[in-house]
Formats: sequence, C-alpha cells, structure tokens
Amino acid sequence: MTETTLTTGRPLGRTRAAWLAGAGVVLIALNLRLGISSASALLDALRTDLGFGAAAAATMPALPTLSFAAAGFFTGRIAGRLGAERTVLLALAVLTAGLALRGMPTTWALLGGTVLGMSGLALCNVLLPTLLRAHFPARIVLLTGVYTTVMALGSTLGAAVAVPLAARAGSPSLGLAVWAVPALLAALVWSFVRAPAVRTASSSDARGTYVSPWAMARTRLGALVTAYFALQALNCYAIIGWLPTMLSEQGMSGGGAGGVLAVSQAVGIPATFLVLAFARAPGRLRLAFVAISAAMLAGFTGLLLAPVALPVAWAVLVGFGLCSFPLVLAVIGNSGSSAAETTALSSLSQSLGYLVAALGPFGVGLLRSASGGWALPMTALLATAAAQLAVGIALSARRR
Repeated sequence: MTETTLTTGRPLGRTRAAWLAGAGVVLIALNLRLGISSASALLDALRTDLGFGAAAAATMPALPTLSFAAAGFFTGRIAGRLGAERTVLLALAVLTAGLALRGMPTTWALLGGTVLGMSGLALCNVLLPTLLRAHFPARIVLLTGVYTTVMALGSTLGAAVAVPLAARAGSPSLGLAVWAVPALLAALVWSFVRAPAVRTASSSDARGTYVSPWAMARTRLGALVTAYFALQALNCYAIIGWLPTMLSEQGMSGGGAGGVLAVSQAVGIPATFLVLAFARAPGRLRLAFVAISAAMLAGFTGLLLAPVALPVAWAVLVGFGLCSFPLVLAVIGNSGSSAAETTALSSLSQSLGYLVAALGPFGVGLLRSASGGWALPMTALLATAAAQLAVGIALSARRR
C-alpha cells in the first residue's frame, strides 16, 4: 500500500522527492553568482597580490561570460546522453574543482580555475529552466522567482563578504577558494535527486531527445529571446565586473565599493517576485520590460554623471534593472512544446547571449584604458541599455 499525506493524498515518496529537488535547485542557484561577484570585489587585490597586468585584469571579468558561451552550447547534447539530472551533477563537480583551483596563488590557476568553474555553471544555467519544467510544471514562474532571488542573494553575499573573508584567509586567492564549499554542498544534495517518476514528453531526463538550438534560431521567438538575453547579460556582467573598481577609483574604499555592488544585487531579492508577479497578468509583460529597462537607463545615467554622489540610489535603480534576467528566464521556461525545445531555446539564448555579453566587461576595460576614465564606458552601456529596451518591446509584442 502506498503511504500518502493527510492533506494532499499524494505519495510521501513523491513529496519528499519534490522537496529534495527544490532544495537542490535552491543550492544550485546560490552558487550561480558567488564565484563571480566575489572575484569582482577582489579584482584589485588579486592584481596586486599576483602581479598580473592590464590585459589579464580586462580579461578576468569577461571569462565567466566566455565560458558560459563556449560550454553552454553543448549542454543539450550532453543532457541528451546523460539526462539533465546527471548533467547538473557533473556540472557541480566541475564547478567545485574550478573554485578550489583558484586557491592557488598564481595567475594561471586563477584564470584556469575560473574557466573550469564557469563551464560548470554554464551547464546549470542552461538546464535550470528545463529542470523546473520537468520537476515543477505547474510552478515554473514561482520557482523561477525563487531561484533567481537566491542567485541575487548569493551574488550579494559574495560581493559583501569577499574582502573581509579574504583578509581573514590571509590572501585573496584563498578567499576565492572558500566558495568551493557551498558548491560541494550543492553537489552532495543534488546527487540524491532523480528524474521525475512519471515519465512524460516534457521530462528533463528524456535521453535521445534532442532539438538543435539552430532550429530555434530560425524562429522569431528564438532570435528575440537571444538578442534580449545577450543585451541584459552584457549590461549585468559589465556592472558586476567593474562597478567596485569604478567607484574605488572615484575615491570610495574597497569595502564601500563592494558594499554598493552588494546593494545592487540585494535589490533583486524582493524586486524579482514583484516583477514576475506583475508580468503574469495578461497584457503586462511589455510594461514589465519597459519598467526594468527604464530603471537600468536611469541608474547608468547616474553612474555616468555623478557616480559617488548618490551611489546607493544608482545601485538600487541598476538592481531593479537587473530583474531583466528572471523575466527572460520565465519567458524561456514557458516556451516550447517540449523539454527538448525549452533546452534548445535556453542553450541558444544563453550560449550566443553570453558570447555577446563577454564584450561587456572586456569592452568596458578596454574603453577605460583607452580613454583614461569612465565617461566613455558608461556612455556605451547607456546605448546597450537602450537597445535592450527596444528588443524587450519587440519580444513582448506577441507571446504564444
């Protein structure tokens, strides 16, 4: 006889499996930005400690997006062979190894560990919408809000405590290696997660099922989602990668600049649920796209004209603008007629999107070096934010 709960009548085993999968998703989300925002806050300290030059300093913030682009495009094929759950477990193991490698006080370990760890993150990034569709088909928007909020929390935590944690550890390299611990915890929990017991056409573990991302690229939805994802990721990683450095060069302390970055990430915690709840109502998706882009434009304008006059205010506006990420993820998770199509759309938009997004932190670094200031880089980011607004309006013109 199957044991059931008193309130729902559902098998207890299935309920426990759902809670375990939910806990695994939350732990994965926590790790998705920890290793990135902590490295951003420690970039100046790492440069001083390891002695690398301007080229490596400009490359470092771009490595996550380049790694996401390179590794993410193969996610669909890997998941088709191993299943989404096993692919995520492999990704978490790779992430843990990469973050641990960054603890070695050498430039090659820093760069190599970043590439390795971010490649693991790429697989998780692409597959999370597919996993939500398979394990929680009736709660995609809610769970998207949960895991993107936890991502913002992780990014906030990494930015806020990276500097004091590195000071306690004795070096910025060891301070980075500490973040391998939560990645290992996520891997241990996820090792107990299995594919949903009820096999359907939308199951995340449907081996042998594969839809080419290029097939999605030929659709209007695929092209617009990819363009929007690219622009929002470019703006996001440019700010995460360079905001502390920009503010510290304007006279703020390293801890204070990291705190401002933390504020920009913390705003996303409540704002994500507000934006997603608002956008679920019929006819409000376009207004949600417009509102977050307007906030981003206002925040970038403030950073251009008076970066240290009201840094917290600019951080709040930028943080609200970063809600473009969960919004486009919700669009991806609700698109496609099968899990394979969802994975294809996610793989296409994230791989090509992150490839374009790599131009953000790398381009900002080059423009800063060429101009000797921050006016030109921030003007360029204002242009990309305006383009993001235009694509968001087109994307929300008609939703299936």
